Amino acid sequence: MKSYITILVCFISLISCTNEDSKKSNNTFLGGEIINPKWGYVLLSKNDQIIDTIHLDSRNRFFRKFSDFESGLYSFIHSERQLVHIEEGDSIMIRVNTIEFDESLSFSGNGAERSNFLIDMFLHWESENDGFTKHYQKEPQVFQKLLDSMHRERQKFLTKFNLKHDVSPAFEEIALASVNYDNFQRKESYPFSHYGKNKLAFIENLPDDFYSFRESVNLNNTNLQELYTYQRYINAYLDHEAYKRYGTRASYNTVSYTHNHNEIEAIKENITNTSLKDSKLYRTGRIFIANSNNKEDVDNIFKLLMSSITSEEVKNKMSALYITHKKMEAGNKIPDLMLVDAGQRMVTLTSTLQKPTVIYFWSYNNHMHMENSHKKAHDLQSKYPEFNFIGININDENDLWTQHLRQHKFDPSKEYRFDDPFHARRSLVITDISKTIVLDKKGKILNSHANLHRSNFEDELLAYLNQ
Repeated sequence: MKSYITILVCFISLISCTNEDSKKSNNTFLGGEIINPKWGYVLLSKNDQIIDTIHLDSRNRFFRKFSDFESGLYSFIHSERQLVHIEEGDSIMIRVNTIEFDESLSFSGNGAERSNFLIDMFLHWESENDGFTKHYQKEPQVFQKLLDSMHRERQKFLTKFNLKHDVSPAFEEIALASVNYDNFQRKESYPFSHYGKNKLAFIENLPDDFYSFRESVNLNNTNLQELYTYQRYINAYLDHEAYKRYGTRASYNTVSYTHNHNEIEAIKENITNTSLKDSKLYRTGRIFIANSNNKEDVDNIFKLLMSSITSEEVKNKMSALYITHKKMEAGNKIPDLMLVDAGQRMVTLTSTLQKPTVIYFWSYNNHMHMENSHKKAHDLQSKYPEFNFIGININDENDLWTQHLRQHKFDPSKEYRFDDPFHARRSLVITDISKTIVLDKKGKILNSHANLHRSNFEDELLAYLNQ
């Protein structure tokens, strides 16, 4: 705490010393401190573009003065990311502990109240989502009443903020979107999370005004483009629109070729802002390619994306992902990545293969998935001794990893972590923590898109045994 107070005083002093210059040139200041840093720098990005790389000093602090700064939402990135709203003339200090990134993130200084509002709304959204899935089974009128109640609570928070702070019209729009768009997203997702197979009939029988809020939605709002709640809404809307294009011909299936082909067409029809359109096209391609075992479907989606994406940079990202995916197709050898075992020894991935192996991944940032995956793997290991089940942790912190191994009494002979998690996740195309890879004893890939928790996973294992 003393360290934080010292840097805050120094930061304020620096701003005061340059105050006259700031008034003349509208300089903007961004600084702060990283506790338990994972990188030697922090990144500032906007619309998927890195705006600046700011290096940490010997005390894990950073500072930058900007001239002619473009006001708006930015992503502050240090291993994880969170939003920061910066306007020209601001002097904002950021402090974060990487062990609990979102919970520890705080902003101070001139203009900090806007970013603190956004992080509070983000944490409120996480709290709301705890156990929310059960509410999707409510009938439409009951579900609507629940959302209305949730909206009133958010509106109180916004009203209190507005009474205390005088903010720009641009941020007023962002703050209002933070209050509204999560419930908009839930309404878009509602038919697909509600029980029942005939999703199209369910949508058609919803109250006439159920989607009336869409009249207020601008799918190409550049002021909101970086806002998480806005991005989540657009994803849900496009998913909804994609299904309506094929719902009379096929069942709802977000990983199918039909759904993703129609989602690409929905993006092209509804998103006219180039950077947002390319971002959504890339997202659709990344998720589909990372989860499909059908080579022809992957090739067709890739060709459609390459003819639809405008930015050469995004095309290059898409090509790189496609090439990496091809290396992970069934029949290829898995990349021989370096792992760290529970005894802190460096080993190669292939050296762990004594028989056919199922690899699942876990993170101590997702406790429910961590516990469920280990329990499932333990049960399957007993039923299918012909396979070896190993868990690989994808986090960076070695001490926290070993701490979780001890606390949860995980079998150390079946636990590893990546020596270089960032490179490994890219090499194995790990875009979802539920990804599971099945290998033969020589390291040949049998399935790089399996899922330990799918109902048909055991059928897949039996099929491999019977080959």
